[in-house]
Amino acid sequence: MAGILRAFAIDTTAQIPYGSGHYTQGTDACRMIAASSTPWPMMSAAIATPSFGKMNGCSRPALIRRRTEIADCRHRTTDHIGIAFLRNMTVTSSFSIQLIQPSPALSAMPPTTLAQAKKLSSAGSMETHRWDVRLDAFTNGGRRLLDLLERLSARYHTRHCLSSNEIPPVQFKDLVVALKERQPGLRLSLCSTIDRDIANDFKLLAESGSIVQIQWQLRGQLPDVGFFKALSRAGIWNHLMLDGAKASLETCRAVASQPNIIHSWEITHASDRRCHSNEPYGEVGPLPGRPLWQTINDPVNRFLLVDRLAKDQLLRMRVDDDGEHLFTIGATLGYHFLPPDRLPDGYLEEICAMVAAGGTVAATHVRFNLLRAHLIGYVQEKGVIVGNSSLKNPRPEYIDTVQRQTGLDLTGFVERGYTSVRPEYRGLGIGTRLLEGLTQRAGDHKIFSVIAEDNAATKIIAMRNRTRKVATYFSEKAGKPVGIWMPEWVIDTHGRKAPR
Repeated sequence: MAGILRAFAIDTTAQIPYGSGHYTQGTDACRMIAASSTPWPMMSAAIATPSFGKMNGCSRPALIRRRTEIADCRHRTTDHIGIAFLRNMTVTSSFSIQLIQPSPALSAMPPTTLAQAKKLSSAGSMETHRWDVRLDAFTNGGRRLLDLLERLSARYHTRHCLSSNEIPPVQFKDLVVALKERQPGLRLSLCSTIDRDIANDFKLLAESGSIVQIQWQLRGQLPDVGFFKALSRAGIWNHLMLDGAKASLETCRAVASQPNIIHSWEITHASDRRCHSNEPYGEVGPLPGRPLWQTINDPVNRFLLVDRLAKDQLLRMRVDDDGEHLFTIGATLGYHFLPPDRLPDGYLEEICAMVAAGGTVAATHVRFNLLRAHLIGYVQEKGVIVGNSSLKNPRPEYIDTVQRQTGLDLTGFVERGYTSVRPEYRGLGIGTRLLEGLTQRAGDHKIFSVIAEDNAATKIIAMRNRTRKVATYFSEKAGKPVGIWMPEWVIDTHGRKAPR
């Protein structure tokens, strides 16, 4: 017995090859077990002794629990014995890959009921393959992982592979490069840790061709939304996992305000795992139902649903309040344009709350200015206001300030402003249609809008809508320079050339 213990206590830091992977660090015990001719009862007794546990860094209860598993593997190949032992006795990480056979597609698409969506997202069969290897133990771990995925895909006759094990960022980039080079035709759901240092690399590698879903683990600060935007544009579903320490109110609000970029998210705890369902516009009327991804939130089911419906379609689907039927955001929008005194009861307050939720203007004078507005446009779906804009009559003090700083006389103009679109409805062209509707109803009034000089996104939208900047002044209220923008037809008739 003592001889067995001494043999097992030989330490090594070399990589030990077993089967398809390399296993890093640990004891030579696994090799001794695999190769030893010692009868199993004697070996089992040796493993369970306190001396063996002390020498190999394991508690005796843990060893007793594990010797049964080792016994089960004793009759398999040498590789399997090494895998079992290393997985349980050393710091080697086991990398699990699930090979999924999707259930048959529905005859009618897209699904209209929750039951159909669940059927569509179900797996016909699933096999789990464990690869006992640390990807960060070698520089080309991502490429070796792709080699394995291709072999498993051929063996199990499926393109759909999922892993919830975190791939280190460097190896993740290595894998994406290999995917772009080979274009293997796989459909993948992967997990990785957000790393700000190589965020730019991920942007460049977004169009991998095979990745359907990425589950991101946030361990540091939330990166710029551009990190997620590049991947979203490539059709990849971004799922963000926040552990308790990172789920601050500020982070949750930032995530919830970008549903078209960070598509789903959850807060994870040691004893709890749940989806967070805060609405981005918490102070306005809630949208009916809930996002479909919050109901079908298992990683496997979500992966199959994204693959079959595509990211954009799943993103717009919600489970109705009856809990049975589905509806698609933006399918039944209604546009309305009314003066403030003709708004239905309670609508002015709701529009004021929408403007405040947008966060781009101070709420101090919103109600006062809207009551004096020339026209208010709003968009509804299922009885809820989801977007709004207005043509405001500028106050005399504002006209004097602009004329004093720029020489531009805005007398007789109306300002297009107080535009707010709920995050879930962005990207549907609602802002553009509101602008068109307001412009058509402006009558003899000329239109201008105010855009902060540092608001690059809004300026891009303004140029797409054929408006140009005609002047710049410093806003004391905003504490920064702002630009005055006008439609091209207004510039031509007003007799003032826009700056180049």
